Amino acid sequence: MRLMIKNILLVYPQFGKTYWGYQYMLDYIGKKALMPPLGLITIAAMVPDDYEIKLVDLNCEPLLPEHLVWADMVCLSAMLPQKTEMLKLAKQCRQAGKFVVAGGPYPSACPDECRDACDVLILDEGEVTWREFLNDLATGNLKTEYRTSEKPDLSSSPVPRYDLLNIDNYVYLTIQISRGCPFLCEFCDIIVMLGRKPRLKSGEQVLAELEAIYRTGYRGGIFIVDDNFIGNKKVIKQMLPKIQQWNDDYKKPFSFGTEASINLADDKVLMQAMVQADFVWVFIGIETPSEVGLKEIRKTQNTRCSLVDQVEIIQRHGLMVYGGFIIGFDSDDETIFQTQIDFIEQAAIPNVMIGPLVALPKTPLYERLEKTGRLVHSDADEARTVASGYTNIRTVMPNLLLLEGYKKILQTIYQPEAFFQRTLNVFARFPKDKQGQSLWNKIRQGNLSKIHRDKRSRLLYTWRALNNLRLLYQHMPVDFRRAAFKFSAKVIMRHPNQLHRLFAYILFAFHYYQFTNCHAIPSIEKFIETERLNPQMQIPVKTSATHSQIEVSIEFMDVN
Repeated sequence: MRLMIKNILLVYPQFGKTYWGYQYMLDYIGKKALMPPLGLITIAAMVPDDYEIKLVDLNCEPLLPEHLVWADMVCLSAMLPQKTEMLKLAKQCRQAGKFVVAGGPYPSACPDECRDACDVLILDEGEVTWREFLNDLATGNLKTEYRTSEKPDLSSSPVPRYDLLNIDNYVYLTIQISRGCPFLCEFCDIIVMLGRKPRLKSGEQVLAELEAIYRTGYRGGIFIVDDNFIGNKKVIKQMLPKIQQWNDDYKKPFSFGTEASINLADDKVLMQAMVQADFVWVFIGIETPSEVGLKEIRKTQNTRCSLVDQVEIIQRHGLMVYGGFIIGFDSDDETIFQTQIDFIEQAAIPNVMIGPLVALPKTPLYERLEKTGRLVHSDADEARTVASGYTNIRTVMPNLLLLEGYKKILQTIYQPEAFFQRTLNVFARFPKDKQGQSLWNKIRQGNLSKIHRDKRSRLLYTWRALNNLRLLYQHMPVDFRRAAFKFSAKVIMRHPNQLHRLFAYILFAFHYYQFTNCHAIPSIEKFIETERLNPQMQIPVKTSATHSQIEVSIEFMDVN
């Protein structure tokens, strides 16, 4: 049967509050969400011109009755933290009589949970399955599910429809340059979904996407969402000078952040090229300072050098390091919590994402633990998947000890004084910005007429930030306000070349502080209370798997 489809409504489910979402800082910078739904605007670019398309991001605006009246088909995309909201949306749209299709990371990983909620599932990589669906939609030969094991050449990926976005809603806009990662981390679903052979867009494609963003009028940070930006160092090194030249030609409208593996520190030329191309931060999955823990999860690339030293090398080249950390490995004991705290302080990493180990569907870790009966399955509260302190693993460490240790870490690292001290420490490691120092000298001397236009813009930004900071101070708790004031004074006096970061890092600190106290700690305490009433069955230490005993099936991974 051929469906009469003309109007396609793309809907992105809402995220709950998380450390990653930065919700507590959005109002102070006039934004509604951290970043847009890149997957939806990418598949929108593959839709033929004879269809009409609208996008509703529920993180920025509500789904209105008139949206559903207009739509002939509703397309949903979701990540795992959005699973509950996606399923609710699918039900709502079908009750309104709409044809519902769904795709993205969550449906691709958990299709069994989504089949009854949707009319069609479009899974895996959209350059293959979405195009196949569109062809079948045109001919009236629809299937109920579209899957592929193909890892398409990204030359077939179109320039996303950035014109569908209200760019003023977002802190960052996003692009993707590569998919896949060459490593074998046992807990990671990227190598399962996207493969171990990095696939990259051409330099011309990347510049075309930057052009498309530039035409929207957006100016600011761009998050390159690659799971490992340096998976293919050779090609990236060839691409970075093109990005640098483009950004220079357009008078530096964008700065960049991305994700990379710790071996970035091994390549001085690559780090220099990134900084020259206006990369300002990089997220690195450090996971744990424990070498035994790293070997347990097959993250051996992090065991080759001192992680503290590697982080410092990257910082001294001018890149701010964000860090991802995990607790709850089989080899962890009660000392791991203070060890993590000490590492985070020594490495001077202000922006930290840390949580208990979770086994993601279809990962080698999930398969190993499922075989040994160590997965905890609960349908009672799907929202637990985004709750602080949640794990679906029967841990070797007593769960109560894990939760109390996690609480200790968060209460320590996100105390305002601790966060600001780490930030000051990393500012001290950055290369000295001679232009920044010269600018500050001219400000103090009152000689503003000789400041270059770009420097005047930087000065104007700083003054605006300080005014925003004055407004923010009025809403801060007293203890936070006192710490932020001291931090501001130290930046002005000791690191004036980092004034342009001042407002951002006070906002980061405010978000982490508020989220920790309003959400994370209450969530952990609920888990602690539940655990005390109904203790989980623990895994005897003597039966825990060591790295040498772990047998993980990786036959499906193409490394050639």
